[in-house]
Amino acid sequence: MRSLTKATISIFAVASIAAVGAFAFVAPDARDLGRSDPKRAANCRLPWFNFSETYTDGAALGVAVASTKVEAIEAAERAGLTVEPSGWDDNRAGGADLYERPELVAAMLRQPNLNFYDPNDLKRGMTVDFRDNRVVAIRVHYINFEAI
Repeated sequence: MRSLTKATISIFAVASIAAVGAFAFVAPDARDLGRSDPKRAANCRLPWFNFSETYTDGAALGVAVASTKVEAIEAAERAGLTVEPSGWDDNRAGGADLYERPELVAAMLRQPNLNFYDPNDLKRGMTVDFRDNRVVAIRVHYINFEAI
């Protein structure tokens, strides 16, 4: 009876490893998918199903590397994202809603990086890094599970 149990466990272990390997083989490239849909990309990242990637070329969520700050802000807003003023040490409740539009844009243009979140899906976000008023890096994330 013991050898049957060991054989069953061994077969299950091999089948599990094969299934995970097959999933990884046929799964789309999460890094490329994350440029446009970080939520779907997170589904390809076992075991926690979290996605976080930094892009230094091309575009991510509509924001292109080498674009100006104004272009990046407009692209992020077209993607449905909202700036987080906490990124420039304004941690007041209400966030971007506390600013009039001209004041908000002026504050955003002074920052070396901007953090954005999706008000419809708080798991999705993006940080845009600037150098000389041009985008140099875009960090995109989708966090399903936060381990302590």
